[in-house]
Amino acid sequence: MPSSLSSEIVVGIDFGTTQKRIRLITDWPNPAATIANADKVPTVISYENGRVANWGYEVGLKEDAFRWIKILLEPKSKYADEELNVQGSSNLLNKVNKTVEEVVSDYLRLIWKYTKEDIRKRVGDNHWEDNFNLQVVLTVPAMWSHVAKDKTLKAAKKAGLPQDIRLVTEPEAAALATLHDKAEENSLKKGDAFVVCDAGGGTVDLISYKVNNTSPLEIEECAIGDGDLCGSTRLDKCFEKYIETLVGKEQYSRIKDINKKKMMRVFEYGVKRCFTLESTREYTVDLKGVPDNQRHCIEDDTITLDHSMLRTLFDHVFGQIETLVQNQTEEVESNGLKVKSILLVGGFGSSKYLHHRLENSYKSRGISVLQVDGAWSSICRGACRWGLEHALGQPNAFTPAPVPTVIGRISKYSYGVCVSQPFDSSRHLIADQYLNLATNTYYAANQMEWLLLRGEKVTEGRILSTEVLQRVHGVGFFSTGERSFADQLFYCQDNEPPTRFNNSECPPRHLNQADLEYTDVKQLCSVNYSVEEEKIWHENSYRSDAQPGKWRTMTMKLFLILGNATLDFRVKYRDEYVATVEAEYVQDFS
Repeated sequence: MPSSLSSEIVVGIDFGTTQKRIRLITDWPNPAATIANADKVPTVISYENGRVANWGYEVGLKEDAFRWIKILLEPKSKYADEELNVQGSSNLLNKVNKTVEEVVSDYLRLIWKYTKEDIRKRVGDNHWEDNFNLQVVLTVPAMWSHVAKDKTLKAAKKAGLPQDIRLVTEPEAAALATLHDKAEENSLKKGDAFVVCDAGGGTVDLISYKVNNTSPLEIEECAIGDGDLCGSTRLDKCFEKYIETLVGKEQYSRIKDINKKKMMRVFEYGVKRCFTLESTREYTVDLKGVPDNQRHCIEDDTITLDHSMLRTLFDHVFGQIETLVQNQTEEVESNGLKVKSILLVGGFGSSKYLHHRLENSYKSRGISVLQVDGAWSSICRGACRWGLEHALGQPNAFTPAPVPTVIGRISKYSYGVCVSQPFDSSRHLIADQYLNLATNTYYAANQMEWLLLRGEKVTEGRILSTEVLQRVHGVGFFSTGERSFADQLFYCQDNEPPTRFNNSECPPRHLNQADLEYTDVKQLCSVNYSVEEEKIWHENSYRSDAQPGKWRTMTMKLFLILGNATLDFRVKYRDEYVATVEAEYVQDFS
């Protein structure tokens, strides 16, 4: 047992759409003997009378359960109608009177409780939490919005996970595990470029790295990442839609849900994981209650699936993935690099069909397609490695400070603020002109000040800053309260973001959500904070004929701290940091 806080325990949680895995744990409650990957527990939870009934492998096929709840963390309009069971989970939220964040939090609470007990048994110490530094790393899709990431963090903290929990994107975690394995095999060279395709249950993420150094391994992003909702569940949806069409919509609706679930389980383990480009044999799935139909090869509750039909279904989904891979390789090559290999990771990345299809497309170009060992666990293993590289413990003579593997990333967005600038008729629109009452001079509203541009290279912990002016009315010598403020941060995904917010109806201080829907620039969040009035009183006051009373202008310094998957904010006023700063993210329904 350690005598001081000198040892680390790193827990990596791969928060998947269909499966969740935690490093070290393989004996999940009640796994079926036929499940090949019992080291991953299904992301499924059920309720009874408002309380959690079962979770993971304990959830029976007959239960009304939340499946693929993770997708609902994104704004509703993006994915709600896209995936099988997503709408069902959305309806179930109303039935159990819970929000998606509460369901995710309940599930993570159960995962965390089981994890802590597993650690206690493994280290043989009932007080292990007092004797070890604990670092928890939770993975999220790279394609997720800041809103979804923020919801994930809040749900995890509400579930009782450590407050300093860290997020890392799934493809970055997978790349860490995979490329370190390649480095140990001496198969990496300086200058090599790799495309990592993380194909999971719901999402497919693409990220590319260039090797800067091999010992120690240092890599940096060499293209803007990409992704889409075309993972394993998309294939499930296509398959069930085909069966529904084959059987007939009305007849299919009469079949019991449990029989449909059993059919989908057979498709998952008996068809989807085995089918390849070379497959010529027939496959079968059982669907109890389906009437015989010789023309459609249905007999005795069994449906026979022709390989050519399956290929059509598989090509529809894998074609979307191949397009993402093609776009990513072109992006890398446009930056003057040659892709050496495409690395397939994630559960869907272990598909034989995907590997064969990509291999046929890229072998003539000298690009190898590698299906790495442990594709199912690569994200979780990488999350643990990332946690070790960002360890909480203090370095000393025996344990020097770890060196991060990923030394640079590329921003997918431009981030900025909407400001007013001294009016210049040569570059500002007359529609943006207004009189600044404090200085009695004309300013241009709706001007964008971009703090970071899309495609710009960034390092973790980089700090962006800007000055923000706040006008305050009615603060006097005897004022003792607080004034609340909200600074809006905007983002844009265009390669060249506009120089102005293209809605001239209102100045920046009056922007509202309805105005934002018509622009290429969208509001990301509102940075909220408060300042004591006794501090504001020290600012020089001025009067305005148009607006009676005393006014004061405050100069605030807004700091944006770039994490690997998150944004943090600080505000400074009169050389002191404001105590509490909270970012309220805006739902993006575009």
